[in-house]
Amino acid sequence: MNVDPSRLKAIVFDVDGTLYRQSPLRRAMLYRLLLHAVSNPTSAIATFRALTAYRRAQEDLRDVHVEGPLAAEQLRLASEQSGQSGEVVARIVARWIDHEPLRRLERFVEPALRTLLETARRRGLRLGVFSDYPAAAKLEAMRLAEFFDVVVTAQDAAVNCFKPNPSGLVEALRQLETSPSDALYVGDRHDVDGPAAQAAGVPCVIIGQRGDTNASKGWIPVSDYRDLHAMLFSTESELGQ
Repeated sequence: MNVDPSRLKAIVFDVDGTLYRQSPLRRAMLYRLLLHAVSNPTSAIATFRALTAYRRAQEDLRDVHVEGPLAAEQLRLASEQSGQSGEVVARIVARWIDHEPLRRLERFVEPALRTLLETARRRGLRLGVFSDYPAAAKLEAMRLAEFFDVVVTAQDAAVNCFKPNPSGLVEALRQLETSPSDALYVGDRHDVDGPAAQAAGVPCVIIGQRGDTNASKGWIPVSDYRDLHAMLFSTESELGQ
C-alpha cells in the first residue's frame, strides 16, 4: 500500500520505539533495575518476575477478545503468571513502566522527528497517536504533546484491544475525521503495526527499517525520520535536502 503525499491529511504515530529510541531506554532502565537489585535483592526478584509476566500478558492478549477492561485483564494475567497479588504487580508496573522511564525519555527522541512534526503542522496535517500503552504522560515528558490533536490507547473504552487489532487506529482516524486512504500510520514493529494498518486500510511506514518495500505486506520501511521527511515533504528545506 503506497503513500501519496499529495492527498495526505493526517498522520498517526505509535509511541514506544517509534517516537523515541527504545533500545537505549531499555538499557538505561535495566541499569536502574540492577542498582535496585543490589540494594534490594529479594524485592528485585519479585520486580523482574512481575515485569516479565506483565509484558508476556500483553503479547498473550494481542489476538484475544476481552470482555472487561483490557488493563484489568492484563494485570490479572500478570498476577496469575508471576504468582504475586494484583496489588503488588500494579505497584511494580506503576513504578517501573509508568513513571521511572519518564525522566529519561526526552534524551532518546530523534531531533529529526520534531522537524517532521513541525513541517506536518505547518502543512495543515492533523496528527494523532495510537499506542498499546497509556501515552499522554510520555508525550509530555518528551515535550511533544503540543503537536498531537488526538491520543488514543488500547485501554480506551472505545478500543479495549491491542494491536494488531485495527480498532485503535480506526478510532484515531474517526477522531481525526480522516479517511484511511488520506492517512498514514507510522510504527516500529512490522509484525504488529503493519497488520493493524493493513486491516484498517491505512498506508503504513515502519521506522528504522531498511530493505524491500514489503508493500504487499502492507508496510513500507523507512530508515529514519530524515528519510520519512524527504519522502513526505520533499519540497521542504529544513533538513538541508
